[in-house]
Amino acid sequence: MNKNFLRNIIYSLPAFSFAIPTFPVMIMLPAFFAEVHNYDIGLIGTYIFLAKLIDIISDPVVGWINDKNLLNRKILIILGSIFCAVSLYKLFINEQILYEYYLFVWISFLYLGWTLFQIPYLSIGYDLEKNYFLRTKLSAMREFSILLGLFFSLGFPMFFNLNNIDLLKYIVAIAIFSGLIGVPLMLSKTPNNRILRRKIKLKDVFTNLKKNQLLKKVMFVWLINSLANVFPMILFSFFVSSVLTGTDSDRQIVLFYYFLFAILGVPFWTYISKKFGKKETWSISLILSSCLFTSVFLLDSGDIIPFIVISCVTGFCLGADLIIPPSIQADLSDIHLNKFKEDISGILFSFITFLNKFSFALASLFIFSMLSFFNFEANEEVNSSSRNFIILAYALAPICLKLLAAYILFSFKFNEKDLEIIQRKIYG
Repeated sequence: MNKNFLRNIIYSLPAFSFAIPTFPVMIMLPAFFAEVHNYDIGLIGTYIFLAKLIDIISDPVVGWINDKNLLNRKILIILGSIFCAVSLYKLFINEQILYEYYLFVWISFLYLGWTLFQIPYLSIGYDLEKNYFLRTKLSAMREFSILLGLFFSLGFPMFFNLNNIDLLKYIVAIAIFSGLIGVPLMLSKTPNNRILRRKIKLKDVFTNLKKNQLLKKVMFVWLINSLANVFPMILFSFFVSSVLTGTDSDRQIVLFYYFLFAILGVPFWTYISKKFGKKETWSISLILSSCLFTSVFLLDSGDIIPFIVISCVTGFCLGADLIIPPSIQADLSDIHLNKFKEDISGILFSFITFLNKFSFALASLFIFSMLSFFNFEANEEVNSSSRNFIILAYALAPICLKLLAAYILFSFKFNEKDLEIIQRKIYG
């Protein structure tokens, strides 16, 4: 077995564990607390938004701690893993809601745990591989593990006859157990290849980031695309139940096929990126996904099978959406290091998590506020205003945003030869 391939597998193991509860947290949590714990839908949106605001602040802070080496990257990963395990237990396994702000408290701790894990984890990955294309392969392996975790959490209920409450408990328990295996193995076998250069100063970092026009352009594309992904993510459960009049089983089946085809898309888009480049590959996937998603407007009550077909094709495009941007961000870290002599990979990768969380917070506040305005009730028959809003927000918003992201991305100029020149200057 190729040494780098084995290294990539071990490095990617924790990604599998951390991905397993992503579906319950990002998609099922709002419906879970609305339907099981009778939380008001507007209150849920407010709590998620406030928790995300706190979470957003933690991203650059953790990135700074990572780059200043105030705590070893592996220590940060351990702390993040513990925070996540306890928070998941409190949100999905513990049955007693002991106080009014229970959801806000534990979703905040969960988000903090993810940040403490993710930023140093991505930063370690940046130091593992320098090659332009091999970075994409490392990113592909990590995202492949994430998709496997999502796929597992979706496939699990298809083999066991469990109600939603028990299902979520088992999924969270499996995530915690697998993390107890994957995280220690990764920490013990993955080298911490950091080369500490001159000390970085916060004032200089802000000044240089303002000067980095290429970084700002790519981050703007990332924000737009994150918003495009968040709208259907948040509304998926409501779209299936309220527009397609589907069941919980229908939700699981659609997502099962969506992530199955996303897994199948990872090696395809990895190959395409080697042939045509990262920017071109990402642009193609954005345009293709947008065009195919217009079919959603043709769906009506009971159209689960056509929706599965649409989900398969758009899921296939998701592969590029996952593997290419982190690989580009690793290249941007080298560009910044060469131009400003600052190794701030943690801060730069914190921009990824920052923008993902900011877009989720923004979309959550908007969507749940609008649903509350239209008097949407999770367990009642949907009114026409709510139904129309769900359709437009679920389909039209991501189509427009992805096309805008692709348009801006076309002006991004950087390729493999440019990176080789820069790395020779940095590493000799």
